[in-house]
Amino acid sequence: MRPDSGKIIYAVHKAVDVKVELSLLDKEKEVDGLSPNGKASPFAECRANGALGHGSDDETPLPLYQKSKDYVEASVCHVKDLENGQMREVDLGSGRALLIKEHGEFSALAHKCPHYGAPLVKGVLSKGHVRCPWHGACFNISTGDIEDFPGLDSLPIFQVRVEKDKVIICANKQALQTQKRTKPMARCSAVTNSSAGFSHVLIIGSGPAGLVCAETLRQEGFADRIVICTVDRHPPYDRPKLSKSLECTPEQLRLRSTDFLQTMTLNCSPKER
Repeated sequence: MRPDSGKIIYAVHKAVDVKVELSLLDKEKEVDGLSPNGKASPFAECRANGALGHGSDDETPLPLYQKSKDYVEASVCHVKDLENGQMREVDLGSGRALLIKEHGEFSALAHKCPHYGAPLVKGVLSKGHVRCPWHGACFNISTGDIEDFPGLDSLPIFQVRVEKDKVIICANKQALQTQKRTKPMARCSAVTNSSAGFSHVLIIGSGPAGLVCAETLRQEGFADRIVICTVDRHPPYDRPKLSKSLECTPEQLRLRSTDFLQTMTLNCSPKER
């Protein structure tokens, strides 16, 4: 009421319905396992290693897979075609892969041992590992990493999903052809002619054991100088092939190429007898 007018003014508030719409960005949809068009991503239920667990409570999705000409995707079998503990070599059109079912989960990886090319489907599957039938190299089926020797390289792994009871594998075409993968390695950051502040490593012998030692140091992040001391005048080579594969060329005998050794700064220093 105003003192000078003697009038009372009433304010009437009318209820108003307010509708708020939230629009997720494409990137946010991907985090929730959705593709940019809002539909469920086919990889929303995949685990980080590419295996899909049935009835699993693991809700962490993989990043959306970007299809391109470098990849191939194929339906390889029915979900009930494999029992737990079974392996099958399957054809994707651009190459073959090893499909494994263990504890209700599917995994897919290269089907040949990178050591001498043995068919891993004839190997032994046990506790998340597959062992080569020829020389016993052992690989982790979740990561593809080699965990027991002989051999230097690991196996590439491929995406697996289940749609309408069909097992579908999505794989890189180049990985299907090479059937092997080299673990990431640190680059040398040491100054060659300086010893202050650096921990240099000297390895005696350039056989497979010496080379594996050097590569393991690089894989674990060792970035100082590594020298492999040997009486051989050649880079590390596969000695058994000298008597078992007489038609091999010098390049085929080498465990690693000269370019690879230079890139990883693994110095082979021949010494006189």
